[in-house]
Amino acid sequence: MTPDDAFAISRIAHEVHCVNHINGWWHDRNAIARYHPNGKHQVTLAALALVVSEVAEAMEAIRKHEADTWTDTTTKDTFARELAGATVRIMDLAAWTGVHLGEAIRAELEANKARGYKHGGKAA
Repeated sequence: MTPDDAFAISRIAHEVHCVNHINGWWHDRNAIARYHPNGKHQVTLAALALVVSEVAEAMEAIRKHEADTWTDTTTKDTFARELAGATVRIMDLAAWTGVHLGEAIRAELEANKARGYKHGGKAA
């Protein structure tokens, strides 16, 4: 992955966050983060729970649909769309917390390249 690729991912994450902000999803969250003593932690944990729910929905899509439908990006509730939902939620959270997701992905990819086959024999 190039630095330009990493920048593009972070730019898309920022766009995702802007859309979600405009659509009102961050109004209450920002108030909680600002005024509650542990608000930023609570909002971040709640946002991560939404990522988990999207992943669970992707699992459900696999259970419900045949494998030849998994790549369908036009139909709601398909595996592809649920993966996209999880990714969008991750991007939104990354942008809100100031994480440069593209750079983080690039760093993780480089680290994984250096770990070797199954990261030294791990089972999963």
